[in-house]
Amino acid sequence: MRRKKKEYMIFYLVILLFSVTLFLISCTKKQATKVPDPEKIALAYKEIPIDYENFRKVIGWMSDEEVLVHTGEMNNDTLSLFNIFTGEIVPIYEASSIILTAIISEDKQKLLIQVVSEDGGELRVIDREGSVIQTLPLETNGFVNVNWNPANQNYIFISYYQSDTEIAVDNWNIETNEVVSVPSASMVPIWYSANLYLYVDNKDDFSLETGDLYMGDIRTNDMLRLKSQVSDFFVHEDTFITYTPSDFADDELLLNYQYPFMVDQSFMTIPKVTMNERLVFPYLSQAARNTPVYGVFAKEAVELELETGDFEFGQLDFDKKTIEPILDLPDNAPISMAENGKYSLYGWRYESIIDIEEKTIYSFIDMPN
Repeated sequence: MRRKKKEYMIFYLVILLFSVTLFLISCTKKQATKVPDPEKIALAYKEIPIDYENFRKVIGWMSDEEVLVHTGEMNNDTLSLFNIFTGEIVPIYEASSIILTAIISEDKQKLLIQVVSEDGGELRVIDREGSVIQTLPLETNGFVNVNWNPANQNYIFISYYQSDTEIAVDNWNIETNEVVSVPSASMVPIWYSANLYLYVDNKDDFSLETGDLYMGDIRTNDMLRLKSQVSDFFVHEDTFITYTPSDFADDELLLNYQYPFMVDQSFMTIPKVTMNERLVFPYLSQAARNTPVYGVFAKEAVELELETGDFEFGQLDFDKKTIEPILDLPDNAPISMAENGKYSLYGWRYESIIDIEEKTIYSFIDMPN
């Protein structure tokens, strides 16, 4: 009887050891086949492989993975394509002079640059390969404001100061190289469609607290006043937002949301920001039609000549009339959303990128201490 019991115990131990061995082998196999998420591996932002002294700025998005970078040494500036994930940088155009202004066409196929040299200034339109498509001599060596028509990409607004008080606003047809004067009381008219444009006439009010919204038509030069009490606006695709000082609180700015254009949908208020008694409007950006509008907002009203203020990156929610905060920011600086809506350029020189899902800022440049 004892012998049988002993044999039974030995048999039981053998079965137990065999089971434990199979379990350990199974766990080992599972651990060996586990691999990192490839999507997370892809989202490893690279620094631009240039010296800080030669970095001028990031111009903007050329695709969801590439940005246009402006660099320079002495009086020789260069434009390059930089892949934010692979770190590859490819020069596409050497200006052999100083680049003051650079913008990207809506289809990302052409670039407009303003260059200045000892021979004077000019505008140049180049393609993605760096070939010059069109040039236009300029009467000024000062900064030129430009706005590229997203619907008809042969049209570009160019505006600049002819004197201390007189401005020039022209429409440049880059296909025919024809320049036509445009009626505008503002230095920054914005294209709305192939032939229509918008601007605000602030009536020489330094504070920018008063203004009328106008629509112009380049086909007829007719002007139509659309709305009064508009200080400035944001327009992208069918999204239109106006800014007006609040009538109810001195420390608030009223945002009126229209979608589509001129169809009121909602309104909300945000903390007002001023500099030397002049309104400072929020930096807004939208990736594409029917997508969220993001912006840089003050957490509370601030006078920037007295203090730097606290700012955050957030999403406008006109349904709830609130800002959905995403992360705190070190400064009140411009943003530019990628078309996929996953990240945004940020900074006075777009030297950083905001990852919206990770709620983190990454720098493109190794800043000096």
